[in-house]
Order: sequence, then structure tokens, then C-alpha cells
Amino acid sequence: MPATFEDFGIRFLYPDNWEVAGRSMDNAVQGVTFELPGGGFLSVEQADKTISEDEILDEVAKAVAKEYDEVERESIELKGAGPEERAIELRFYYLDLFIQSRIVLLNAGDQRLLIQIQAENRDFDKNELVFDAIFTQLRAL
Repeated sequence: MPATFEDFGIRFLYPDNWEVAGRSMDNAVQGVTFELPGGGFLSVEQADKTISEDEILDEVAKAVAKEYDEVERESIELKGAGPEERAIELRFYYLDLFIQSRIVLLNAGDQRLLIQIQAENRDFDKNELVFDAIFTQLRAL
């Protein structure tokens, strides 16, 4: 049975075995992070519309590259993507695990959302249809 997330003007269904991670109350950015059972996460945050897509994606990619060695970056197109939607994929090794991180900027209603999905490659692939379903719901707002 899916669970429903509803806050800061967005609403979508997600698997009920995902855990909502706690967030600091003093965090100025509205968002939510879900921890996946396999150890990955999905984070959805409001993004500033006054900052360019390239600047936002570069900032996130630089933050990831600061934490991990030899991060590969690739621009990608997602299935069902709108004209203003942008996405990059980052790949790197952490310990002995091959990690895949997808960063997506999309418009949901009158908001711009920054979504990051990160998991070990096999867990990422296993949840890809769920991620696509969440994107579809957010695009329909």
C-alpha cells in the first residue's frame, strides 16, 4: 500500500517502506528526504527560481565531487521530461559500491523542485520505475 506525502504545496504517493528522514526545523529550504530500504535516498526540495538551472546543477555536482573522488558527470534526458526540465547523473565509487546519483530540476505547479536520488547502482535500477512514477506525479501538479 503506498503512502502519501503532502507538504509545501506538493503531493505524491511513495512506497510505504520508505522512511521519511528528519529535517532541521531551522532549515530555510522546504523539502523532504526519504531513506530507501536498500540504503539510498530521494530528496525533494524547493529550488530558487532566480538561479539558473546550470548554476544549481553545478553547485550540487561540486558538493558531491567534494565528498567523493573521481565523480563522473553526464547530462541526461528523462522519460516524459518537460521542456524546462534538466537532469544530470553522477557516478562514483564509495568503499566498494558503485553509486548512482541523479539530480533533476523540474517544475511542479508554480514551484521549481530540485530532486536528488542516490543509491547503490543495483538499488537504483530496482527503484527506477518508482522514481519515474514520482516524477510523473510531480509534473502533473
